[in-house]
Amino acid sequence: MKSNSKRIAACAMTAAVGVVLMLLGSFMGLGMYMAPMFVGWCLIPIGKKYGVRYQTMLWIVISLLSLMLVSDMEQNLMFLGLFGWYPIIRAKLQKLPRMLRLCVKLLLFNAVIIALEAIVLTFLVPEALEIWMAILLLVMGNLTFLFYDFAFPVFELLAEHYIKRLFP
Repeated sequence: MKSNSKRIAACAMTAAVGVVLMLLGSFMGLGMYMAPMFVGWCLIPIGKKYGVRYQTMLWIVISLLSLMLVSDMEQNLMFLGLFGWYPIIRAKLQKLPRMLRLCVKLLLFNAVIIALEAIVLTFLVPEALEIWMAILLLVMGNLTFLFYDFAFPVFELLAEHYIKRLFP
């Protein structure tokens, strides 16, 4: 029973940190990518310590709380639709051959981004976006995603260090 209480407490604290980071991202204007990326990295220690089940529940909890508390809907959708579940499936994608892995990751990213932006432009901000601006944003988003994926192992090492210090 004590072990279960530790798990719930660790997940609750991580959820609180995730929601605060989403709120800060919304208030500080960190954009629709940065705050969800940082919150996605917050899921790593829970996944390493307690497994995919707890990591998935944490993603759902942070997503629901963010939808209720954070005003930047585009940022919330970015976490819900991509950066929240990406840390969960990344380990499986890493087993693919290098070039196939890169293509699958970029295909996943672009499919989600295009779908989310279509939702945003249709329902939230119906202003027309010029095509050159949309292409530029997509290119910058791809570069940002590649950096995110490239930095992922560093955050996994930090997560392992964090786990050793807090959960001996």
